[in-house]
Order: sequence, then structure tokens, then C-alpha cells
Amino acid sequence: TAPAIVASDDAGTPINGANGGTAFTNVLVNDTLNGVPVLASQVIVTTVSASNAGVTLSGTDVVVAAGTPAGNYTLVYQICEILNPTNCDTATVTVSVTAPAIVANDDAGTPVNGANGGTAFTNVLVNDTLNGVPVLASQVVLTTVSSSNAGITLSGTDVVVAAGTPAGSYTLVYQICEILNLNNCDTATVTVSVTAPAIVANDDAGTNVNGANGGTAFTNVLVNDTLNDVPVLASQVILTTVSSSNAGITLSGTDVVVAAGTPAGSYTLVYQICEILNPTNCDTATVTVSVTAPAIVANDDAGTPVNGANGGTAFTNVLVNDTLNGVPVLASQVATTFVSSSNAGVTLSGTDVLVAAGTPAGNYTLVYQICEILNPNNCDTATVTVSVTAPVIVANDDIYTIENCTSSGILGNVLGNDSLNGNSLIASTVNITLVSGQNLNIQLDNLGNINTLTGTNPGIYILTYQICEKLNPENCDTATITITIKDITAPVIAQLPVPSTISCGITPNFAQATATDTCSSITLAFVDTTVQGSCIGSYTVTRTWTATDSAGNSTTAFQIISVQDTTGPTTATEFAATINVNCDAIPLKPELIFADNCSTTSPAIYTETITNSSQNSYSIVRKWSVSDSCGNISIFTQTVNVSVANSGTTIASSACSGDSSTINIFNLLPQGTPTNGTWVDVDNTGALQGNILSPFGLSLGNKVFEYQINNGDCPRKIELTVNINDDCIVLGCGDIKIHNAFSPNGDGTNEVFVIDNIDDTACYPENTVEIYNRWGVLVFETKNYNNQTNNFEGISRGRTTVNQSSGLPTGTYFYILNYSSIDGNGNIEIKKLDGYLYLTK
Repeated sequence: TAPAIVASDDAGTPINGANGGTAFTNVLVNDTLNGVPVLASQVIVTTVSASNAGVTLSGTDVVVAAGTPAGNYTLVYQICEILNPTNCDTATVTVSVTAPAIVANDDAGTPVNGANGGTAFTNVLVNDTLNGVPVLASQVVLTTVSSSNAGITLSGTDVVVAAGTPAGSYTLVYQICEILNLNNCDTATVTVSVTAPAIVANDDAGTNVNGANGGTAFTNVLVNDTLNDVPVLASQVILTTVSSSNAGITLSGTDVVVAAGTPAGSYTLVYQICEILNPTNCDTATVTVSVTAPAIVANDDAGTPVNGANGGTAFTNVLVNDTLNGVPVLASQVATTFVSSSNAGVTLSGTDVLVAAGTPAGNYTLVYQICEILNPNNCDTATVTVSVTAPVIVANDDIYTIENCTSSGILGNVLGNDSLNGNSLIASTVNITLVSGQNLNIQLDNLGNINTLTGTNPGIYILTYQICEKLNPENCDTATITITIKDITAPVIAQLPVPSTISCGITPNFAQATATDTCSSITLAFVDTTVQGSCIGSYTVTRTWTATDSAGNSTTAFQIISVQDTTGPTTATEFAATINVNCDAIPLKPELIFADNCSTTSPAIYTETITNSSQNSYSIVRKWSVSDSCGNISIFTQTVNVSVANSGTTIASSACSGDSSTINIFNLLPQGTPTNGTWVDVDNTGALQGNILSPFGLSLGNKVFEYQINNGDCPRKIELTVNINDDCIVLGCGDIKIHNAFSPNGDGTNEVFVIDNIDDTACYPENTVEIYNRWGVLVFETKNYNNQTNNFEGISRGRTTVNQSSGLPTGTYFYILNYSSIDGNGNIEIKKLDGYLYLTK
């Protein structure tokens, strides 16, 4: 029989699964064969099974492969006696595989602006370890355990802060678990600081607001405020008033409003904005508010006239047309004060303007001031014009009659029927003066008594007197005093001359009438009556004299003078009665102007006749017959003696036989030459057609053309001599030739770049020159190049050049010449020459 073989179970030592290693050395150590420890040489050891592929036999050792998950495993092995291969036994090795140490270390993130959000910490694994070495993301499962704010999260291995997260200090706890050993875990805490975004409230300056109306001084104080460096939205902040320097200045939503009735002044309102997300994230700003006083207007007033004797109210309520803020002012809104008055009797009583009784008449002014009670310095003044009228003064006419001119004494008192302010007039209240009708025999005293003296002439005496109020010296009235001293005897006028007749143009001379009266002085006056005669120059004047005595008695007498027109018209126009002229110089008919010393002239009858006519002469008789309205006739005559002679004029001119253009030779004749003449080609050149001469191809020398004018009885001719020459023949143009080397060294020779014949603008009207250096830089350019004043002297003068106006170095340059030329048919051609130019010094 085979010996007993016993394989006994083993318990291995714990092995770090990450590293692997030998869990049990020599599983045969407690096995027996035939009751004694078995030798490895006696048996064959094989693996029956293992609960984990990483647990294997290596010889007689149980080994754990590196990377084996932690756990309790078993490996069943079999030993079979080599001598008896079927003599076998099995045993189990218990293997404990431990997980490697995993360590998650706490992290402190960098501050993150909560408005923007962002990464607070990059890769939380950076300081974590697995099995004592830095852990790799591929080795672990990373999960969030907790976060003190939902906006703090893991994104992969990064800790991120969501945009819009409130400011604060937060924590995020994360866990790492080994992928190989999912229960092999550790946690760590990331501390996250979330900062509030910058909030800035900026000061504002409101617009002026009328304090009476109130209104919005500033719309939306947030307009220039920022949160996180961008314009803040009302939905992001809480807006509150911190302070206001006037209770009428308040916030309404985001607007700064001024309450109606706010006094004028400069005020401030301080407001605060706090972020809703972060209520302690605040800033303040000041809004400057200017409240203006409402317009106060005191308008001038014109009072109603007041009788100065009685006094009274000139104007009721001076505020009636004054305004405050554009609407009628109320007495309760203003303080009304008296400023000045041009008369002490014109005063302000409340808002009424009063005139004291006994105030002299006149136009006065009262200045008052209104000041707004809400804004005492908001004032305006106005003037009330007050018309104080004088009381009515009435002077009534007086009539007195004296039956006998020898009577004298007091006739009465003229003030008895006069009045002042409707009351009987007292002499002491007025001044009485005699205005007109003064007479040495009639007297008026200062009490109003009228008195006549002995010797006063008969007649009606009208005296005007004036009474003026002493209080108002200009308050006056006048009346007449009519005194009749009877006289019924008319004056007597001495005999006047009998009727007479004089010639037109002589002024009638009337005799001076004389008159006498038995009772009083006489006034002589005359009236002339003119009666037109049968024509304008004839008339009759009757002078009627009237003699009037002081009583009004009058007598008339008259004198008659007749005026007659006997002279015909005359002329002031100077003209020669006789003129001797040639037939081509007959003067125009003079235009005579006629006049008559007494009457109008009729249109002149003009006649013109030819007399004494012969082959060589004749006379023109011009006659004007003129009459006036009285039938007087005047005749004026002018005789023009005319000589008839064949007159001729010679004119010289010239033309070119090489000129193909034509000439209107009529334009060579004297100005004013009649156009109805006829040209005669005296030399039969055949080059004249009508007025047009074609000189082209004519032989050289003088050619004669005659212009014949058949003007009635005065024929004449003009001889035109045209010298045909060859002055217009032009020589041919010279060729353009380039001299391609020059030496601007100051020796006076070959100093400039010369282009032959370029100066001949008749042949070459325009050109441009450009010169470039060997690097293609433009060093000179010009238009209308010439060899004298506009040339290249070796000095830089280009658009984009080097050291402009400096001398250029010796070397080779490149020129381009563009020029226009005129061909044989007069057409313009554009040509170009270019090449190399050598500059040497």
C-alpha cells in the first residue's frame, strides 16, 4: 500500500494587493508523507483551484499578483506522491489581500468671482495618494459627497463655481475610491472662497427742475452704475435712498423726482445699490439736483384815471395780470411790497393803488415788487401808471352890451357863472389871465371884474380869458367876453381908378384904397376876382375893397384891370438859320422846343422843301409854324445849302497767301458804313465772294477792292488795299533729341540734362519727365520740362525720394519722357522716349 499522504491547510500573511507578493512560503511545510514532513522531491504540487486568478502557486509558494483586488481568497493545491502518482491529497491556502492605503487630502481653492463663476481648484487629486504615491485619475472613482452650496460642484477633477453664486466661504467634500477596490475610499474637503463682483454706483447730475411744477430730475440713476464692470440691471440690485438734503427730493423707482412746491436750490440725494445676490455688496452715489424757481412776472399796469380833487382807487389788485410759473399768481403765494412812487399821494394799500384826495393832476408811477413766499429771492417788479386827472374846470362865456360908446365902468364879474369840480368857483382857487382881445380901454382884474374906460371905440370886442386851477396850473379853461359898443355908421371909401387894359406878361398894378369913419378905426381888405378871357393868355381881374369899422359896419368899392395876349410863341433852342454842308454830312433836323409867355402852344407844323436844285448843289428849307392859344403865330426857318461831290476813302490792310481762313472785309470798313453798298474786285483776283475774301494762294503784292455806295444824290466809294504777304508760313518742327550725360559740377559746362527742341511749345505743347535711380526710386519729376528754368540739375525732386533737394551721387539713372506733338494736319500725338542717363561730377 501507499504511505499516507496528508496535505494540511495554510493561512497566508496579508498581502498589499497593489504591490502583490508571497502570501505563503512553501505550502508543504506542514504536509506529511508516511507520517513525516514531505519533501518537495517526493511529490508533485499542482493547483486545483483559486478563487482569484491573481492568487497562484509559484513552486511551493502562494503568490499574489500585483494589482489583485483586496479580499479573502483561497487556493486549493494537490500533492501527489511521485512514487505513487495516484496517492494524492489536497489542502487550502487562505490568502488575505489588503487594499493599498488611499489618502484624499484637503484643498484650498483660489477665490472666484461669484458673478462670473469659474474654476476654484484644478484637479483635486493633485495632492491625493494611492499606496503612498500620487494617485492617477484612472485609478479612482471621484464623487461628490457634499457641497455647502449647490453652485459649488465637481467638473471632472476640478471644483467649479457656477455663475451667479453668492459670495461666501464654501466647502465641497469629495470621495476617491480605488477602482480596483471600490470600498477602498477616502474623503477630503475643498474650501472655496466665492467673492462678490465689484459694484460701483457713480454720481449723477440731474437736469434743472422747476420747483413749482416738480418733475423728474434724473431718469434711472442706474444708467451709469456697474456690477461686475458691466451696466447694472434694476433686477440685480436693491435701490434705496440713503439721504436727501430736501424732503422734496426722492427716489421713485430708479428716477430722482422733485416734488411740486420744492423751494429753489441745489440739493443732493444719496442712494445705495446692494446686489440682490449679495445683499452686503453695496455702493453709494450722489445725485446733484438743481431746483429752479418758477418764473415770476410782475406785469406793468395802467390805472384808471382818478380825479385828484376827490382821490380814489387807481388800480384794484396789481396782481391781476402777474404770473407765477406761467399762471396767474395768488396773493397767498407772494409778498407784495411798495418800492417807490413818483408822488407821495400815490400809495399801495394791500394790492390796490390809491390816490389821496388833493393830489395834483399828472401821470405818476408806482413801482411794486412781488417775491415768491416759497423762494423769497425770486422776485420781480412792475410799474403801475397812474393818471391823476384835474377836476373839471368850466369857464362860461359872458356877453355885455353898451348902448352908448361914451359909457364906462364895471360891466360885471366873469367868474360868476364858472365852476370847479362841479361847484361854484372861488376866485382864490384860480388864476385868471386875459388870453386875447387885450384893449387899453377894457380891463379884467384878478377877481374877475370886467371894466371899460371912457373913449372906447364902438364895436364888438371879444376878449378870451383863461382860468387855471392853482393846484393844477395846467388845468385851465377859456371863455369869451363879448362886449358890444354900438355904432351904425359905415366907413366911406375914396374914389378908385376907372377900368384899364394891359399887355400879357405885365403884372396888374392896383391903386391903394383909402377910407374914413366918423366913429372908430377902419380895417381895409381886398379880394381879387379873376375872370378868364376868350383864350388862356387873356383875363380880367376885379379887386374889391372892403372898409370895416370897429362896429362891423362896412363899405365896398372895386377897380378893374384887363390883360390881353398879343405876342406869338418863341423858342429857346439854338439853331443855325443857314448851314453849308457836303451831301454826306447833312445834319439832322433840329428838335425845337417852343414856349409862350402867356398861354399854351399848339403842335408845330413842320415843312421841308428842296430849292435851288442843280447838278452840284441844292438847298433844303426847313420851316416850323407855331401858334399859341390866343391865335398869335410865329414862324422859324433853317436853310441847309448842300454841295454834291463824289467823295472817296482809302483803307489799307494785309493778309497771308498761306492762310486758308477767309476774311470778312466789310469789317475793315469804318464803323457806321451803310450795308447796302456793292464790292468791286478792281484787280480781278477772283478771291472775293460778296464780303468774303479768300487770300489763300493769291500772288504777293497789293490787291484793290472798291466798296461803292449809291446813296441817292450823294454817291461815294471806299477803296480797300489788301497787301498779300507770306508772313504766316511756318518752318518745320525740330526733332526731340536726348543728351544722355551731363555733369552738374559748377564749371558752367553741361550743367543740366538737355532735351533739344523741348522748349518749342508750338510744336511740343506739353511734356512730363521722370528720372529714377538704379533702385527704381523716383528722384525727379516735373511737367512742361524746359532747358532754362524747369530742368534736372542732379538734385532730387521726386514724390517719394531720398534727401529731397539734395545733390544726387554720380551714377546711371533712367529717364522717361512723355510729350505731345502736332502732326502736319494739326492733330496732337502723344509720344514717349526712355533710356539711361549718366550723371558725373
